[in-house]
Amino acid sequence: MTDTLHSAGTTGRPPSSARPYTPRASDPVTPPSLIETMRAEPRHALPLLEGHMARLQRSCLALGFRWPGEDAVRRRIDATLSSLDPNQAWRLRLLLKPDGVYELESGVLPSLPAPVNVVLWGPRTPGAESWLQHKTTHRPWYEQAATWLAAHSDVFDVLFWDDDGFMCEGSRSNLYMQTQEGRWLTPPLTAGALPGVQREALLRAGKVEEAPIHRDVFVQAPAIRISNALRGWCDATLVSN
Repeated sequence: MTDTLHSAGTTGRPPSSARPYTPRASDPVTPPSLIETMRAEPRHALPLLEGHMARLQRSCLALGFRWPGEDAVRRRIDATLSSLDPNQAWRLRLLLKPDGVYELESGVLPSLPAPVNVVLWGPRTPGAESWLQHKTTHRPWYEQAATWLAAHSDVFDVLFWDDDGFMCEGSRSNLYMQTQEGRWLTPPLTAGALPGVQREALLRAGKVEEAPIHRDVFVQAPAIRISNALRGWCDATLVSN
């Protein structure tokens, strides 16, 4: 389940006028990096690139990271894609540090079985509140899930609920349930969900709606799905852990 990634080689440099990262009391000792993990389709199509760029810039502004500029990031992505086989799908992983220096890694994207298996855990470890709106390398509340998933290759993700029993998100995906009427629902961001790029695209297209989802309702749903920018919107099956 872990792809082998290769560095693109050159890192981006930020403009000197960007404002500095300002640590907060709840921040980790070592400042984290922002992450954008992107799917490159055959022929180098990046269908969600606009969403990735928008989220990356929003997080830079919110956290005080230096924003290197969209043009510079896009040029680096284009340069990386030009060296990759256009006949298959690729995983691109961009890491941006607080000082605006960024790296871009690439790796072959293997196929994924359908539907994917998921398990439920809860309540989620507290302390994530100030970081839930940003995709970063600071994810201590999901370390146990990452370790468990590494030992259970037949399971794609762990889906969490909160102290009140309401669904939040997966450790690597957003979650969805189908209602009896056929509508698709996803927890609101206030439930403690990352503003996933694929999730945002589904909301804008009118394919899903935001609504609180209690765990007891979720497990009885006619169908469930998960999504992330790398894998799209996937059917999922709940399995016992």
